Amino acid sequence: MSPRCRGLAFDSRVANILKVLSKWVNTIKQIECLPEIKIEWYECRSAIKEALRCYRRLLSDKDYRERISKDHGMGLERGKPSGIGQHMRLANLVRCLGKWVNTAKQIGCVGGIEVGDGFHWRGELCIVGLHSEFQKGIDCITSLNGSKIWATSIVDSGRYDSSTRKVSSDEFTYCGEGENPSFCGFKKLKDQKLVGGNRALRNNMIDRKPVRVIRRFDNIGNTNESGYKFVYEGLYQVKHCWKEIRMDTGKYVYKFNLVKLEDHLQYEPQWKVDNVRTRRYH
Repeated sequence: MSPRCRGLAFDSRVANILKVLSKWVNTIKQIECLPEIKIEWYECRSAIKEALRCYRRLLSDKDYRERISKDHGMGLERGKPSGIGQHMRLANLVRCLGKWVNTAKQIGCVGGIEVGDGFHWRGELCIVGLHSEFQKGIDCITSLNGSKIWATSIVDSGRYDSSTRKVSSDEFTYCGEGENPSFCGFKKLKDQKLVGGNRALRNNMIDRKPVRVIRRFDNIGNTNESGYKFVYEGLYQVKHCWKEIRMDTGKYVYKFNLVKLEDHLQYEPQWKVDNVRTRRYH
């Protein structure tokens, strides 16, 4: 073998050794940061429990609620508080107390939240950072320049008749938002459009970004006053998107097929997106 060939072979072996060493270094770095990540996660979970305790106390204790409202310059309640307005007010009071958790919107798992965690009220999803919308079923995030929109989470609350069809324990079909006959009153129904949350879910499919799924269940045990509970089902991938005619209205609706990610992908940080508007407004 000529000196030149021997030199090339040596360079190749050195390059391979350096490549292996680089992988070892990266692995060691990941292992070293795991305890730190774990501590941060448990601290976040502790903060979530405190935020939920605060929210539920505000809901049940009128004197405490009025005192906190007064301390933070919010007007006192008028009439009997009820419905979505009350829960938006409570969430704002929790924010005034500095107890909101996971305050930046993001795609993927949420710090301190496990698959299977349950919540009593829709407002609780907001204060822990699972789903920021009080009424809309699809929560979204946009790029800084506003050119792209993705869905961060969806709530299957049963507001749309036959809105979901369960294919298996890890797969279901979700109906897009807009033109719900149960809420349109005397307004003439139109076809759903590929805008807002519908467009966002389609972008999740195209860009292979997962979406958090929260499902509402009737609370048979009546362990809370709402009569139902919201359960975090985990991260799902949007596999297919299509539109079809709804039989009872004759109008087009968008449908999305969602499949649950495998367990080892549920808490991966790889789903995070940079250069997005993360602020939540309420």
